[in-house]
Amino acid sequence: MPKISAAHEQQRRAQILQAAMACFARQGYRATSMDDVVRESGLSVGAIYSYFASKEELFLAICDERNDQTLAYLNDLFRRPGPMADKTRTAVDYFFTLLSDELLTLARVNVEFMTEAGKSEPIRARQERRCESVRQFMRWLLSEAQQEGEIRADVDIAAAAELMMMLNEGILLLSSVGLRKVSLDALKPAYVSLLNAGLSSPSSAMFTSPPVLATPNGFHSKGGA
Repeated sequence: MPKISAAHEQQRRAQILQAAMACFARQGYRATSMDDVVRESGLSVGAIYSYFASKEELFLAICDERNDQTLAYLNDLFRRPGPMADKTRTAVDYFFTLLSDELLTLARVNVEFMTEAGKSEPIRARQERRCESVRQFMRWLLSEAQQEGEIRADVDIAAAAELMMMLNEGILLLSSVGLRKVSLDALKPAYVSLLNAGLSSPSSAMFTSPPVLATPNGFHSKGGA
């Protein structure tokens, strides 16, 4: 038989992962079978098992791929030259795009990851690795901003990074199960304002550029967060 090209293999693998994500989001991890994934993908049983030996392996592959894509995007974004506030606004836009109706599938699967972490040691280990990679990125980002004077010197970086991660996970959870009662258009500025008020230094801001204010003597200065 002719050898399948690497590009074709990658395309087939992506097709399987997309089908599995749709099943896990719609039915949940426990209620989804490999047969469901076969039907959703339109591929043969043999094609599915040639890439993934079990449902758990497929589930873990989705977890890894989504986390790797997100961190790659954020690392690329924040290592570019330019104001931290501009890059952070772009990252916030990216996060809120994930919460839009078109991408709620991803949010629901993320909830499945967290739920199953308490029931399966391999899934728990993978979730611990995912959370640690996000935690390390947040710490690096906040440390860089603190060195640039965009975050107050008294902010506990480890605690702030943990709180931001928990805030994001909570927003994701409530959005995915339909319990969020505030529109994304209203939630995003409130999210930015909360982080600015809690973290930003009086003279600069990580999330938005402070407005220029007129002073009584006619000079201009930047307003505090």
